[in-house]
Amino acid sequence: MSARVGAPERRRLRRAVIMLGLVWGLAVASRTTGDDFPGSVADDSSLTATIQRPTREEILPAVPQPFRPGEYLKFAVNYGFINAGQAYLEVPEIREWNGRPVFSLVARAESNRFFSGIYKVRNRIESLWDSAGHYSWRYAENRREGKHRARSEIVFDYSKQEARYLDGQTFPIPPEVQDALSSFYFARTQALPLGGSVYFDYHASRKSVPLEVKVLGRERIETPAGKFDCVAIEPILRAGGIFKNKGRLVIWLTDDARRMPVLMKSKVTIGSISVTLVEAKPGA
Repeated sequence: MSARVGAPERRRLRRAVIMLGLVWGLAVASRTTGDDFPGSVADDSSLTATIQRPTREEILPAVPQPFRPGEYLKFAVNYGFINAGQAYLEVPEIREWNGRPVFSLVARAESNRFFSGIYKVRNRIESLWDSAGHYSWRYAENRREGKHRARSEIVFDYSKQEARYLDGQTFPIPPEVQDALSSFYFARTQALPLGGSVYFDYHASRKSVPLEVKVLGRERIETPAGKFDCVAIEPILRAGGIFKNKGRLVIWLTDDARRMPVLMKSKVTIGSISVTLVEAKPGA
């Protein structure tokens, strides 16, 4: 395949495959720097041009449990008009951690056969999320990106108010913190002020910082899984962590009790990336 694809195109395709992780907790900026993911964005206005901005103050009510064990969401990941692979968000089960019931939250990303010939991606993230308190207990990654393989883990110890990494290092955390994946599920539960923002504590990359989620407005979205009335949100991390001002990520959630993600879009200097729902199972 390398004989048929020039070096510049190979670099662009490689970057696109890295973008397979564009499902909030798999956000690219957590593990790409410099040439892999240029920080400037020439024009990202098209991301939000079709969103209906609120004309009056309105707050969508909180949803204490928008998902259930067994929820399965499959997405197609496209770089422009090219399909790069699939991404999955799953809630396989409720299990026990430290004597408490926790949701197992799983995000996976896989490059398809064509892109795997250039840069194979097989990434899996799991978060153990307190089913009653809605905060993270453990965050773990297993990543294969090209020839690179890595495993990482963060355990949140609330008795000591610290995050413990595999290398033994610890870092302070606030109470009831979210990780890179659980933050997405937590946002689904929150009251959403149209035109306003939601804030909560977030830990990633050995830092605890506040995460702002802007609630942009409404839009009707058509996907292979159906047509949905949605509310669009945008996570903003102003210092450090996974969203390092390296482009924008906008997520469309259904405007109902499920707050199900049906579309995610990002635009950076390499082009546009879309993650579109193709199959959904609500769980039991």
